[in-house]
Amino acid sequence: MLTDLWRYRDLVASLVATELKVKYRGSALGFLWSLLSPLALIVIYTVAFRYIARIEIDRFSLFLVSGILPWAFFANSATSSTQSLMTNASLLKKVYFPRAIIPASTVLFQFVQLVLALAVFLPFVLAIRGAVPWSLALYPVVLTLQVVFVVGVALALSVLTVVFRDLRHLTEVGLTMLFWLTPIVYPLSMVPDTLRTLFALNPMTAFVSAYQEIAYWGRVPPAGAFAAMAAWAATSLAAGGLIFQWRAPSLVEDL
Repeated sequence: MLTDLWRYRDLVASLVATELKVKYRGSALGFLWSLLSPLALIVIYTVAFRYIARIEIDRFSLFLVSGILPWAFFANSATSSTQSLMTNASLLKKVYFPRAIIPASTVLFQFVQLVLALAVFLPFVLAIRGAVPWSLALYPVVLTLQVVFVVGVALALSVLTVVFRDLRHLTEVGLTMLFWLTPIVYPLSMVPDTLRTLFALNPMTAFVSAYQEIAYWGRVPPAGAFAAMAAWAATSLAAGGLIFQWRAPSLVEDL
C-alpha cells in the first residue's frame, strides 16, 4: 500500500491541490477561513477556562494553541475520511488506482491546512515566549508520527463507513467525547490518579502532551512519550492498512 501511494504520488498531489482550489474558490479571505475555527476556539476557551473556571496556568492562550492545532488536524481528518470514499464513488467506479489514495489525500489536505495554520500561529507562540525554544526542533518528529497515526485512522474509518453508514455520526460523537478526555484545555497534571489509566488509553493524550512539552514548556518530551507515539502510529497504520485491504476487493460493490 505504501509503495502504491509513492508510485501514485502525482495523483495524490493533484487531488490535494484540487480540493484546495475547490474549497477556496471565490473566497475573499482564502485559507484564512481555515484559521477562524481554531482562533474562535482559542478565544472562547481562554475566556471560559482562564477567566471563568480560573484554571491557574500562565500564558493560557499559548497552552491552548500548542494542543488545539494538532487536535483539529486529527479531528478534521477523521471526520473527512468517513465520507471520502463515498464522495468519490463515481471516480472509483470509472478509473482504477489504489483506493487508499483517497483517504490518504484527505489526510494530506488537512495536513496542508495544519501547516498553513502553524505558519500563522507559531510566530504568535514565539512572540509570547519571547524566545525560540530549542525544543521546537523536535516538532517535525512528533508531527510525522501523528501523520502516520492519522493516516491509519483515516484508512479504517473511510472503508468501514462505506459498510456501516452510521459510523460517520458515531465518529462525530466519539470525537466530542475524546476531546474532553485529551488534556487540551487543562494540563495533564490536573487529571486525578484514578483516571490516568483512562487517559493513557487515549492516543491523542500522548501526541498533545508532546506538543505541549515542545511548544509550551520548552522541554524535550520523555523517551517514554516517543515510544508511546511510535507504538500508536505503527499500530494505527498496520490496523488501518489491514482493514482497508480486507474491504478493498468489495469496495465498488459496497458503494
